[in-house]
Amino acid sequence: MEVEHVSHPDHPLILINQVLEYSCELVICSGCEGPIWGPCYSCTSCYFFLHKKCAELPREIMRRIHRRHPLHLLPKPPYKTRCFCDRCYKTCNSFVYHCSFCKFDLDIKCAFQPGFLEVDSQAHQFTHKDHPLILNEEQEYHGEGVVCCVCKEPMSGPSYSCTSCNVFLHKKCAELPPEIKRHSHPEHPLCLLPNHHMICSFCKETCYESFAYCCFVCEFNLHIKCAFPPCVYAADQDQGHQFRSLLNPRSFKSISFTCNACGTDGYGSPFICTMCQLVVHEECISLPGTLKIALHHHPRIIHTYHPQQCIESINKYCGICCREVDTEYGVYYCPDCDFVAHVNCSREYGDSATETGGENEEEQSVTVDDQFMEPSFRVVREIKHGEERIIEEIEHFSHQHNLILNDKVDDDLKCDGCMLPISTPFYSCARCNFFLDKTCIELPKKKKWQYHENQLILSWSRREHFLYNCVVCNQYFRGLRYTCDVCRLCIDVRCFKSLKDSFKHGGHEHPLYLPADRKKILRCTIGGRGVPPWVADDGEIIPHCSGCCVSEESKVFFKCAVCDFKLGMKCATLPYKARHEYDDHPLFLTYINENDYQPSCIICEEDRDPKLWFYRCEECDFDAHPECALGKYPFFKPGGVLTYPKHPHPLALVIKTEDYRPQACDTCGEPCDDLALECTDPNCSFIVHRKRRQCSNSLW
Repeated sequence: MEVEHVSHPDHPLILINQVLEYSCELVICSGCEGPIWGPCYSCTSCYFFLHKKCAELPREIMRRIHRRHPLHLLPKPPYKTRCFCDRCYKTCNSFVYHCSFCKFDLDIKCAFQPGFLEVDSQAHQFTHKDHPLILNEEQEYHGEGVVCCVCKEPMSGPSYSCTSCNVFLHKKCAELPPEIKRHSHPEHPLCLLPNHHMICSFCKETCYESFAYCCFVCEFNLHIKCAFPPCVYAADQDQGHQFRSLLNPRSFKSISFTCNACGTDGYGSPFICTMCQLVVHEECISLPGTLKIALHHHPRIIHTYHPQQCIESINKYCGICCREVDTEYGVYYCPDCDFVAHVNCSREYGDSATETGGENEEEQSVTVDDQFMEPSFRVVREIKHGEERIIEEIEHFSHQHNLILNDKVDDDLKCDGCMLPISTPFYSCARCNFFLDKTCIELPKKKKWQYHENQLILSWSRREHFLYNCVVCNQYFRGLRYTCDVCRLCIDVRCFKSLKDSFKHGGHEHPLYLPADRKKILRCTIGGRGVPPWVADDGEIIPHCSGCCVSEESKVFFKCAVCDFKLGMKCATLPYKARHEYDDHPLFLTYINENDYQPSCIICEEDRDPKLWFYRCEECDFDAHPECALGKYPFFKPGGVLTYPKHPHPLALVIKTEDYRPQACDTCGEPCDDLALECTDPNCSFIVHRKRRQCSNSLW
């Protein structure tokens, strides 16, 4: 086997397993300057040799003697003058571990446990090298005072012995594996090495055995008893682990540990799975494998000890308390999204978490699969391309004509379902100016929502002048909405699709979370009686939104778990791209402009706060307030025409801005400078306020 090594860059090194002798001359390792008797790496072109262990030394280590920086392996000291080891003060001529910041140096013998460079096999091979050891399988009594030379415990049971030297080893001690992996130190394997009065990193006691398991990279040590702990009984657990209680010798009574099941600290005698080296509290042995939690929309969350192995995209923040989750320890997670939660939060958050029941429930799908619910459309025509099924024409309940699949988009088009800029693919009507995004088409007619007890129904009003107010963002809209028949909850599908337990927004560097108390706002009133939660005054002071600096009228907002950033639903659902008649190019939502020295809005010509969000066209250096770029009512299309009983001509829904000379309302006489219903007959100047109930009701 050939390797490239930093100490000999000119030629590759070849592994040699036999004993080396050159003209009866001793072969010296160029790394530690010690004699070579066993396996080594050699250069066939040069007189260059390295012990196998010297060639495989880690390039970087951390040591307690120098905690501030890592030490890097160098083939030669970096100084022009002599180099001295800062531990033994001997001269370093070959391999050295060096810190360039502090000019700190360790030779490789001081960098590792004593005996590391000489040991390369099992305990019985280097405990007694003078004579072979004889195996005795009988339960032989060796006499009082005879102890194992490895673990220092009295001899009993099968053993190895050298009768010439009176040396004895337990069979299990003689056959200890040279290398183990333990959950208490998952970063690196632990190697069996001679013990020199080291401290065990698990029980914090001095190791009295002749050998111990060590990580030579991190200086992590386990003595034999902690590496292979005794036990008194086993306890089964849902995830297949056999947990055993450690015996309680004096050294184990004050063990401090971090529970691998829940991630919190523990004291006393822990329970351990000897196969996986999981260390847990006694009460965590019986953790339920799955939980139901009302604050999350999927039916169950699952416990795991190994988040990094089970979850592809690990969310770093708890979906309940919004604090950071340590993914080195156990969590509850959702198999259908990136929701994770602390174990204690999942179990103790009020009465919302209950155990799942029955094996049959375990076998069911954990998702509420909308394809088995009532769809919002009927397929009229479809084609099959191999295994792919393409729906070309549909009949949707919101429109009187069939809709055709389309993939050619105009920048000015809006989806009539969510009123956001259209994205491909989408469905359009060949006769009308009507468009629906594929995401809006796929919304089911009935939906079980994670934040609401009763089922929501997808609704649409064919009366084009009907406007609705979303209880989440508190904005007027026209389009698809979800409503509750019990409490009359009304949610714009734009907010419905955006509202999640947590999400990452382009306007902030950290994930944002919906606080648990805000989720309660969207709950249903029991039996439809009483004031709905989103209307009732809960005494909460609504914070200012970091995107627009306005205190949201809606009680639903997002928080950042890391900093003091808060985002109202109005800003959270702003479209990324917008159009305005003053600019030929699309405007893009912008969160910060480092060159923004004189911020002002091109549309209203007033100053902008450079800390707040705005829309910008880079090509034209065009900046605008969001409300100026989108308009006061961005989520409905004006122009719908209807005929009313009290007026002979059709009326159109219009938005009267300051650009128009305001006309007086025919009912109240005040100027119409907002939403209005205007007569389409050019010879008739009739107009009334739309939002004033007494004015619009006069038409009936």
